[in-house]
Amino acid sequence: MLALLRRVFGVYGHCLTGTLAAGVILLVTAACGTEAPVESMPAPPAPAEPTESGRAQLVGMAPPANGVIVSIILLDAHAEIDVPLPDETPVMDQYGRMFNPLFLLVRQGQTVKFTNSEDDLHTVHVKDTAGESVFNIATLFGSSYEFTFDREDSYDVVCNTHTEMHADILVVSSPYAVLADNDGAFTVPDVIPGTYTVTMLNGETRREREVEIVAGLNEIDLTGL
Repeated sequence: MLALLRRVFGVYGHCLTGTLAAGVILLVTAACGTEAPVESMPAPPAPAEPTESGRAQLVGMAPPANGVIVSIILLDAHAEIDVPLPDETPVMDQYGRMFNPLFLLVRQGQTVKFTNSEDDLHTVHVKDTAGESVFNIATLFGSSYEFTFDREDSYDVVCNTHTEMHADILVVSSPYAVLADNDGAFTVPDVIPGTYTVTMLNGETRREREVEIVAGLNEIDLTGL
């Protein structure tokens, strides 16, 4: 997953350079580190469950935006958690000969809707990191196309008709992640209490910290990690 994120940040920075991107906050995580071999496999941890007082909220500060590259905050649970896919369908629109947003984060198994809101013939051509075409469809004004991303990967999105149009989609397996504001402020809502690794990514910078998240309000400062 870390290698995937490193590849994504390369295309993410290229995609956003010189263009203001709309911030999209969806769901993401990263699996971090490797474990030394052991003689026997320990019993898996019990699934994390909400406490009687309910879910948690994590608020904090990360490094501010570097140009238009904002910080991404990831929560990687140490115990198995079961969180349903979100009800909201992410949308990537075409307007003004641009994809909007230019960078979309979605959860593995989510369906993304692609739309065309201008009277111009476009295409949506999606390729995976291996350069293989996932789909390539024409989009007329007012049309829409839905695709379910079942595989974790980073995807290039281009318009074959207008080669200046490009965007990126990152598909991840975990439900907790946000894009910070330009000043670095962020909120992760509705988190199942438990032990997590919090990872902050900003361009080539990567920092992480283990935290215990309890029901209610939790605060964290990631600016000086």
